Amino acid sequence: MKKEIVKKVKKKSKMNLVAEAIYIADDSLIMDKANQKAYLYHNAIVKYDGIILKAEYIELDFKKNTVYAIGLPDSAGVIHGSPVFKDHGDEYNAAIIRYNFDSKKGLISDVTKTEGEMFVWLKKGKKLKNSITYVETGHFTTCSAKHPHYRIRFKKGKIIPNDKIVTGPIYMEVEDIPIPLVIPFGFIPNTNKRSNGVLIPSYGYTENRGYNLTDGGYYWGLGRHLDLSLRGDIYTRGSWGIKALSRYNFRYRGSGSLNFKYAYNKYGETDTKNFNEDKSFFFKWQHRQDPKANPYSSFSANVNFGSKSYNKLNSNNTTDYLQNTFHSSIAYSARIGDGYNFTASINHSQNSQTGSITLTAPQLAFSTPRFNPFKRKNPIGPKRWYEKISLSYKMDTKNTLTTIDTNFFNSTWKDFDKAVKHVIPLSSTVNLGHWSWTNSLNLTERWYFQHQNRFWENDTIFEGTDTIAPHLVTEQVEAFSAVHEFNYSSSINTRIYGMFMFRKGPVKALRHVLTPNLSFNYHPDFGNSPYNYYQEYTDKNGDTIRYNIYEGQMYGSPSDGKSGRVALNFGNNFEIKVRNRKDTIKGTKKIKLIDNLTIGTSYNLAAKEFALAPLTVTARTTLYKGLSVRYAGYWDFYGIDSTGNRINKFNWDLGNSIFRKTKGIWNLGFNYRISSNTKKKKKYKSNKGSKNQLNDLNNHLDDYVDFNNAWAFNLSYNFSNTNAYNVTQMQYDNKIVQTLGINGSINITNKWKIGVRTGWDFQANKISIATIDIYRDLHCWELMFNWIPIGPRRSYNLTIRVKSPMLQDLKLNRKRNWRDY
Repeated sequence: MKKEIVKKVKKKSKMNLVAEAIYIADDSLIMDKANQKAYLYHNAIVKYDGIILKAEYIELDFKKNTVYAIGLPDSAGVIHGSPVFKDHGDEYNAAIIRYNFDSKKGLISDVTKTEGEMFVWLKKGKKLKNSITYVETGHFTTCSAKHPHYRIRFKKGKIIPNDKIVTGPIYMEVEDIPIPLVIPFGFIPNTNKRSNGVLIPSYGYTENRGYNLTDGGYYWGLGRHLDLSLRGDIYTRGSWGIKALSRYNFRYRGSGSLNFKYAYNKYGETDTKNFNEDKSFFFKWQHRQDPKANPYSSFSANVNFGSKSYNKLNSNNTTDYLQNTFHSSIAYSARIGDGYNFTASINHSQNSQTGSITLTAPQLAFSTPRFNPFKRKNPIGPKRWYEKISLSYKMDTKNTLTTIDTNFFNSTWKDFDKAVKHVIPLSSTVNLGHWSWTNSLNLTERWYFQHQNRFWENDTIFEGTDTIAPHLVTEQVEAFSAVHEFNYSSSINTRIYGMFMFRKGPVKALRHVLTPNLSFNYHPDFGNSPYNYYQEYTDKNGDTIRYNIYEGQMYGSPSDGKSGRVALNFGNNFEIKVRNRKDTIKGTKKIKLIDNLTIGTSYNLAAKEFALAPLTVTARTTLYKGLSVRYAGYWDFYGIDSTGNRINKFNWDLGNSIFRKTKGIWNLGFNYRISSNTKKKKKYKSNKGSKNQLNDLNNHLDDYVDFNNAWAFNLSYNFSNTNAYNVTQMQYDNKIVQTLGINGSINITNKWKIGVRTGWDFQANKISIATIDIYRDLHCWELMFNWIPIGPRRSYNLTIRVKSPMLQDLKLNRKRNWRDY
C-alpha cells in the first residue's frame, strides 16, 4: 500500500522548510523522531519547492535539511530505482544524490544529464544554487544509446544550463577507441536560442583548382527573428568565393531568406593557352507572407537572378545544372472595397544558355468587378433581357527591358519599352429555351510611346571608308499613340444528350454529349483610314510591302483588314457505363472514352480570298490514370499549285479530295508513380528541434531522407509525333520527339536507403545524366554518398558526419569534382 505524509511547516519551525513538502513511498515510510529523519523505501518520491526526487531509497534529514537518494540491488545484484532529480526543468539521472534544501547545493555521482540535444555523463559533480554544475571527469555526446557510439571526454568542466559547456583538454572516442587528437579546451554552445559562432570549413582537393577550404565562415544570431551566416571558399590556385545567407521569420507578418553568392574561378596556368577565368554571382530572395497578416492583401517574392555561368561552374546540385531558365517575381496584390483588385509586380526571366534577360519593372494591373448598369433598383417579376447586360474594366501597364546579362547593369530608363492597355468587356447572355445566346462587345485601347516608319533607301551611302548599299531603313519615332480597337461577337450553343443501351454484355450503356456552337465575330479594318495602323513602302524590286507601325509592341496591335467570321464547332464527349461488382448499390461505374473531341471551321464573309478556314480536329482522352493522349489535325479546303504554294481554289475543284491534310500532331504522356505510401505526404509533428526547423522540414520534404516511405518509383515518358507538309520539298515531314525519365528509392533495410535518377536521350541514343544517392543511418551518425557516374557533371561526394546540428562540424568528407575528370 502506498503511504503518503504531507508536512506543512512554517519558516520558523525547527525543520526550517519554507514550502509544502510531500513524501511518498510504495513500500514503507519510517519516521525517526529522535534523530529527525525519515526513511522511504521502494518508488520513493519527495516533492518540495519545485524539486522532485525519485529513487528506490530516500533518506531525509530534517535537522540538516538534506536528502540522500540511491538505488538498491535486487536478489540478482542488479541496481533498480537509481535516483532521478528534477529541479525546475533540470533533470539528472545519477547513482547517488546528496542535496541541501537550504543552500540548494548538491553532490552527484555517476550522473547522466540532458542539456538540449547533448547527453552529459559526470563521474562526480557539484550543483550550486545558481544551477551551475562543476564536473570532475565526464564526457558529452549527442548519441542517445545507453553505451554511446562516440563521446568527447574531459577531466574538468563547467555546465551552465541553457548557455554553454566549458571544459579543459578534450579528446574524442569512437566505439571506445580514442582518437589521437587532443584539443586544449572545449567550448560547446548549449542553448536553444541562436548564438554566434565560427563555421568550420571543409577541406578538399580538386585537380583544376588545387587544395581548398570551403564553406568556412561565421554565424550571427541577430535576435529572435533574424540570422546571418557568412561563408567563404579559397583554393590554392587562385579561385575563391563568398556566400551570404540571411533568414528571417516574423510571426503574423512573414518569413523568408536572402542568399547572395559570388565566385571567382581560375583555371590553368597564367600566360598559357589553357588559362581561363570567370567571375559570376547569383542572388536568391524568397518571401512568404503569413496568411494571418492581412486577409485583403498579400506580398510574395521569389527572386532568382545571376550570371549565366554560376550554376554551371559552382553548383553541385544536378537540378541547378540542368535548369536553363530562371524566373523571378515580386508581387503585391490587394482587394479594394467590394471586388476591386490591384496588383503590382516586378518580373524577371533569364536564359542561362543565351544570357538573354527580360525584366518587367513594374507591371501594374487594376480591375473592377462585373456589374449590370441597366439593372432595375426595384425589380418586379423576372429579369428583362437588358438587365443581363454586364460590363467591367481592366487596366494593365508594363515597363519592360530586354537585353543580355553582360549589358544589364549598363541599361538606362530609355532602354525600357513602356505601354498601357485598357479593356472594357461588355456582354450579355440570354436563354432561349435549351439554347444559350451570348453577345459581347470588347473595347480595347493601347497606349504606346513609340512607333516605326519604314522606307527603302535607294542611294549608296559613303561614310568614311564604309560603303552602305541600298537597304531598308526602319526609324523609331518617339511619340505617344492611343491605339483603338473594338470587336463584336455573338454565339449560340446548346447541349444534346444521346444514350444507347446494351441488353447484353458487361457494357450497359454508351453516352454521347454533343455541344454545337455557332458564332459570329466582326472587327473593322484598322489598316486604313481613319485608323491607319498599317503603312506601305516600295522595295528594291518595286513591290509594295505593307507593314504594321506598332509591330513588336508588347500588347500587340489590331489586325489588318476587315473581318466578319462565322464559325461552327461541334464538341463531343463519349463515355460508357459498365458493370461494377464492387459497387453493391448502383452496380455500375462510368468510364470516359473520349474527354473531348472538337471539330470546327470558320468562314470570313469579308475576305476576298481564302475565306474558308482549315478544318480543325482536336481530341484528348485519358486511357489510364497517368496515361493521356492528345491529337490535333488540320485539313485545308484549298489546293496547291505545282510549286507547292496554296492557291485560292478548292481542292475538289482541282480533282482531288475535299480536304488536304497540312499537319497532324500526336502527343502521348505517361506519368506513373507508385510507393509504399501512396497517400499524400502529411506534415510531420515532433517535439524535437525548434519550431523553425520543423517548419523548414515540412516546407522542403523532398530535401530530407524519409524512412517512413519504404520504396518509391516514378516513370515519366512523353512522345510527340508531328506530321506536317513541307512546301519546299513538297512532301510530308515526320518529326518524333521522345523523353524518358526514371527515378526511385528503396530502403534496403530500415537504416539503408538508395535513390536513383536517370533518363534516356533518344536523339543522342544514350543515357542522359544519372545520379545515385546512398544514405546510411548510423544512429547518431549518418553516411551520405552522391555519385554521378556519367555525363559532363561526373563526380562523387562521400560524407560521414554527426547528425546533430550542434556538432555538425564533426565530419569526414571525400569528394571528386566534375572539373577533375
